[in-house]
Amino acid sequence: MGCFASLIAVLYLHFGYTKLSLPNSVVPSLSVVLGLLLAFRANTSYARFYEGRQLWEQITSNSRNLARLIWCSIPERTQNDHLEKMRCMKLLLAFSVATKHHIRKEMGCDYYDLEHLLPPNWVPAAADDNYQYRSNQSADSAAPFTNTEASSTGPLADQLGDNPDDPAAGHRPNMFRRFVSDEDLPDEADADMSLPLEIVFRIGLYIAQMKADDKIDGNFVGTITTHLNNLIDCLGSLERIVNTPIPRAYNIHLKQGLALYLLAVPFTLIADLKWWIIPAVVLISFTLFGIEGIGAQIENPFLYSSNDLPLNQFCNQIRKEIEYIIYHIPSETENVLMHGR
Repeated sequence: MGCFASLIAVLYLHFGYTKLSLPNSVVPSLSVVLGLLLAFRANTSYARFYEGRQLWEQITSNSRNLARLIWCSIPERTQNDHLEKMRCMKLLLAFSVATKHHIRKEMGCDYYDLEHLLPPNWVPAAADDNYQYRSNQSADSAAPFTNTEASSTGPLADQLGDNPDDPAAGHRPNMFRRFVSDEDLPDEADADMSLPLEIVFRIGLYIAQMKADDKIDGNFVGTITTHLNNLIDCLGSLERIVNTPIPRAYNIHLKQGLALYLLAVPFTLIADLKWWIIPAVVLISFTLFGIEGIGAQIENPFLYSSNDLPLNQFCNQIRKEIEYIIYHIPSETENVLMHGR
């Protein structure tokens, strides 16, 4: 835009093309419309950024409450009880870490900060949320699901086809089990579940088992269930932010409006500013494109930019707190205050 303003200044001031000047009434009319478009863009993006921060605060708060309730209220009668409780505490941390990877479209569980938090031999229900399995029409109707070997378990592409050698197929062992009766046997399967949601189900099953063993009462189960429901609500809200971007048509129209506005500015201000039109157009362009760029930068606040939310820091804070509970907070209540354990 600075070069274009320089060209207009040379033509007007040096070569005498005075007809290039336009009335000053043109720019104010465009300024009002463009200001509304920019304000909506920036406010919408910041609202998404702020909501993302609030949701992560809710995840942190619910994780803390769940960790306290599980660690202090579920008795340990055997060594196996202690092992199960430890694994449940690690699953609480795994939920936050898995949610971080999930909203970044990083599927699977082979990540340095996640793999060691899951129980042994854990296999996620799906490698990619967009993956769709379709049964082979030529296969035997009594066994429509065929297991395949996976050669890789990293982040996958956004679009996966029906290739049986696809790595995603190896992440679906539960889909290939035979059903109990013919009535339950579907013609087509599209079973899928994100890893964070699967972790919540595992924690819920652990709580249900403790209730069945008469280690906890119904009121405690209700409290735990409320916090688990809150985690699921947070996960759904985060998915809504990620999967609902600002419409592309709006972004395109905003960029076009900015370009037309900045092209019109030199013609309307050249008669008043003379050679000063060049730095003026550069300054106006920097300001307007900067506002538009800020909106684009914080529209998805869950990526790796320094302007995005520090998800690793949030997860590390939860990890430190859970580790402190495990190593320093006793799970037995007898004489805790007397001995300072």
